[in-house]
Amino acid sequence: MYRYLLKFGWFTIYSYGAMLALAFLVGTILVLLRSRRYKIEPNIVFDLTFVIIISSLLGARLLFVVLDWSYYVQNPLQIFMLWQGGLVFYGGLFSAIVASNIFIKQKKLAFGNVADLFAPSLSLGVAIGRIGCFLNGCCWGKISYRFGICFPAKDNPGAFVQHLSEGLISSQAQWSLPVLPTQLYESVACLVIFFILILLEKHKSFDGFLFWLFVCLYSFVRFFIEGLRYYEPNFLIGNFTISQLISVVFFVVSIFVLYKRTSNSRFISGTNRYCSG
Repeated sequence: MYRYLLKFGWFTIYSYGAMLALAFLVGTILVLLRSRRYKIEPNIVFDLTFVIIISSLLGARLLFVVLDWSYYVQNPLQIFMLWQGGLVFYGGLFSAIVASNIFIKQKKLAFGNVADLFAPSLSLGVAIGRIGCFLNGCCWGKISYRFGICFPAKDNPGAFVQHLSEGLISSQAQWSLPVLPTQLYESVACLVIFFILILLEKHKSFDGFLFWLFVCLYSFVRFFIEGLRYYEPNFLIGNFTISQLISVVFFVVSIFVLYKRTSNSRFISGTNRYCSG
């Protein structure tokens, strides 16, 4: 809704970039505060956090560019303007998993233990980042006169530009049509997931439980929120968005891992009780 936090001559602070930086900062602080519980040295946490930040940004941007290749092939310099928005979470998640797994193996750490350390920060980071999407005016929802909010013409947010280009509003309009604030829906959902992870941390049945629970809950929520978002036809496969299809894959995989690992954990625990008796 307000794309610029500060604009002074050539110097500009974008709302999206600022909230993204805040998300990484808060997430890093939270990881450091919890690292002692997971017996991971702070210097390793710092190094891994840097790996995750860089890899997630590259992966999230790469997937966004690939999905909108027809635009970026004509505007190649726009590829590097991350502060204006244009990231796909699943691209960042996948690349961060790959990069962090390589780092974790080099340090001879357990992936599940490290993943559980970072899981709450990941959820909280997405919650903060989606507020940046709202301020930037991207990732908006479908038109809804009952539950929607209007974006101002100032700074040309995505919803206003889209409505103007489709002839839904006049060139003299000062506001977009009311659209669902799907950015805030996801922000609130991720905040709820964050508290669920924190509450269940002491009761996890295996290393990696918090991470896979996050993947399960987030993919479930993301699938339904995606159905409320506006997308151009080239971002759709049939009646589904790319992110919805990815959500289904992540949800199925996470459910399988949670069930399998929890069942194995209970079996081992039961066997130990039998042997000790």
